[in-house]
Amino acid sequence: METVIRITACYAGRPTRHGPVTMGQANMARCVLRDPPLHMNFRETRPLPPETPLASVVEAVGRLLSRHESLRATIRSGTQLVSGSGTLPVEVHVIEEQLDEHGLDERAEEIGLRIQGVRFDVENELPIRVAVVTHEDTPLRIVFVLSHTCVDEVGLATVMREWERLVRGEAVPEPCPTQPLEMALEEKAPSARLRTAAALRHWGTQLARVPQSMFAIDETADPQALRPRLRVRSAVAGEALGAVASRTGASRSVVTLAALGTLIGMRASQRTCVVASLTSNRIRPEVRDYVGPLAQDALIAADLDVPTFDEAVRRFRTASLTGYQHSRFDSTALWQLIEAVNAERGVNFARDCVFSDMSGVALAEREPPPSGDVECRWLPEASFPAHLALWTNRLEDEVDLTFWIDPRVMSRAEAETFGTGLVRLLIEAAKRVISLPEVPEVSGVTPVEHGPGWVYTDSCWVNLEAVDRLVREAVRGRPHHVVHDADGRLTCHVASGTPEEIHAACLALLPGRTSAMAPHHYVVHRPAPGDAWLRTPVVTEGHGRELDFSGTSRVSSQ
Repeated sequence: METVIRITACYAGRPTRHGPVTMGQANMARCVLRDPPLHMNFRETRPLPPETPLASVVEAVGRLLSRHESLRATIRSGTQLVSGSGTLPVEVHVIEEQLDEHGLDERAEEIGLRIQGVRFDVENELPIRVAVVTHEDTPLRIVFVLSHTCVDEVGLATVMREWERLVRGEAVPEPCPTQPLEMALEEKAPSARLRTAAALRHWGTQLARVPQSMFAIDETADPQALRPRLRVRSAVAGEALGAVASRTGASRSVVTLAALGTLIGMRASQRTCVVASLTSNRIRPEVRDYVGPLAQDALIAADLDVPTFDEAVRRFRTASLTGYQHSRFDSTALWQLIEAVNAERGVNFARDCVFSDMSGVALAEREPPPSGDVECRWLPEASFPAHLALWTNRLEDEVDLTFWIDPRVMSRAEAETFGTGLVRLLIEAAKRVISLPEVPEVSGVTPVEHGPGWVYTDSCWVNLEAVDRLVREAVRGRPHHVVHDADGRLTCHVASGTPEEIHAACLALLPGRTSAMAPHHYVVHRPAPGDAWLRTPVVTEGHGRELDFSGTSRVSSQ
């Protein structure tokens, strides 16, 4: 049996104030309102020190909120309102039965998942929820759920590190002096505006040339589907990683990223690999412990036309330096740019391969060393909006990686081959310079076969049947025909409508269809009496134009 009561934690910080949101807050507010809550809400479950009174736990929660304005900020129309003082509701779950440690953890996780699955009201609700699990008046577990509008991964680690000291009554250093309102003002400085403009130029250049997806699949995506997670550990690879880093002049993080990108690119038969790397944007010491959503994507695009894995590492080193340099941007302007490039190319850029180096955030406890050269095990499924994501947990004394893998792109057996193959590639690369053609043999990861009906156009692998299905839905069953010509272009012949209308309908249907793209060219036909509909073309944009969506439109000569 379980009883739920609600109490309040009191907080008091600086007086209430308001001002503009940061670029990170604006980006995350947009995502929190749009994406599934399990993607956008962090969940942390922690044991409580023995014999800690409930009043002390609640007081520590209040002190935590008092320290950080991001935990007390609501967001409305580009403005944040930071509450100076107030209360936060805390759920107390009174468990009547005696549970062992495993049972307590499971109950706390159940409570946390329920709370995490509810979307935050960014305008009216503080971006943090707290629940406490008790038995016989003794608090045993605490659950935190935090909105992505108030923390990123590094900020969350800072908050949890402080929490562990606060709940024990230990001294805590002064919080980071830069609060989100100060960060928002910094971002409006002329130098910051120049930096964000340069970031948009970088994204625009890369988006115009990279594949829309590293995993071209025919199935549409389920944004709320859970992802199997695979943890791979190797002490041998930790030493090997250092040797490769020393030889190539790249960091351990970049070598790991290069191994990921090389395997993905080779598996997908792609000449360019594009990865979204989550960067903390905490280069300056004064924001190392900043609590707020400072992290944004670094777009890393590396060409793989190189003879060796060492050269691939150097390519990724250059690409990552450029990507990280351009990883602070106005998210609204960036989405407008992405939509414009998507419309011009007829694609839907998918953030489907994600890398996050969390090795700098120490794990709470050191675990026993991994057994054997490579050790892997499956973890509970979790939600993440990508086809494949790689988190690095440790990269020094050992390589400790966690993969999120969409089962539609890899089975569990394939995922194990991929995860262990990445580590084996690192181990072998420490012994010698590996040529790129050797990578499948060394890693066990082989290219996916693209059978009949697959074509390579505009840096994308495309299934012509998927394109035809896309167009059929866009034209609502009207007669049509899609042709892939010798120049690699897709031309749609259709019986009626306008090119703009059909192209817009195709773009609207594209999200989640990574094996399709909209045609580059549209020809609209007017059937003559007694003729087949394809015999008499009349291209229309208003009247009498043929539209080419490779970036230009031209008047028909037909």
